[in-house]
Amino acid sequence: METTTHYELADDSYVIIGGAFPRCNTLVVMGDETIVVDPGCAIEELRRFLNGIDLSLNDIDTIVLSHIHPDHIVHATRIHRLSRCRIAANDITAPLFNDKEKMKEFLGFSRSNPVRPLWERLVNEKMYGALDDGRCDEILSNGDKFSNGNTTLRVLYTPGHTPDHMCIELLEPNLVFGADIDLTEFGPYYGHPNSSIDEFRNSIRLLKEKEYTGIVSGHLPNPLVTDYSGALDAYEHQIDLREDLVLLAIQDGARSIQEVTGNPIIYPSLTDPVFLQFETWMIEHHVKSLEKRGFIVRRNEHLIAL
Repeated sequence: METTTHYELADDSYVIIGGAFPRCNTLVVMGDETIVVDPGCAIEELRRFLNGIDLSLNDIDTIVLSHIHPDHIVHATRIHRLSRCRIAANDITAPLFNDKEKMKEFLGFSRSNPVRPLWERLVNEKMYGALDDGRCDEILSNGDKFSNGNTTLRVLYTPGHTPDHMCIELLEPNLVFGADIDLTEFGPYYGHPNSSIDEFRNSIRLLKEKEYTGIVSGHLPNPLVTDYSGALDAYEHQIDLREDLVLLAIQDGARSIQEVTGNPIIYPSLTDPVFLQFETWMIEHHVKSLEKRGFIVRRNEHLIAL
């Protein structure tokens, strides 16, 4: 049985299936130009798809980046070398894409972070090319629209996952590419120091207020979610479940974030220091949320449930 490698959303709009991290789904919109959003699928699958419609990687005109995560930008610089395409991103993403040292610091992996070499190795092994310096040619702002034949794309800022995260609306088929508001069973990811649970919730609710035909996930193998309101409810509920488990751990005697992470809440196994770092940052966000809501306090650097 042949595995489906691409999904037709509408005339001239397709998703190349990348799936779960360290890859992502890639949106391709054909028209006056060939536009690629988040080139994180397998490059061979993108090439095969384009060859099937008598195009090649060299024919890509524009790449749009939803945010700076390595799995979403991985092939951008390589494609640019082949096609000399434009690369477009918002005003937070662009300078990070241009300077990968700034990107590393933005994601929490400054030179002082002892996990940084392991994270760099993960990126280079699984997402080779993502750390190459590139150059953004165009800055996108919230609400910006650009027409591509029969399809108009519009930028929708949706921070929380990262401060620079944005979705891309496809106005004519009335769809939105959700990028890492991905509706997976894993749930929302906010595993960096500058991620925000509150902003993530606001972005989820912003999408719920819209009347789309569907949301296109950046990671689901079946990318188009038409019952997105219920899916977004279940997705956001994962935040509540995690927060309940963090509170329960503190009530049961965990006195530090390190003790909370002793029994994994978000990742099933924490044998990899990189994923332990992600878990730790996410638990830190939950501890701050619980403090803000008055469920716990810190006393002599210890976490105490009220």
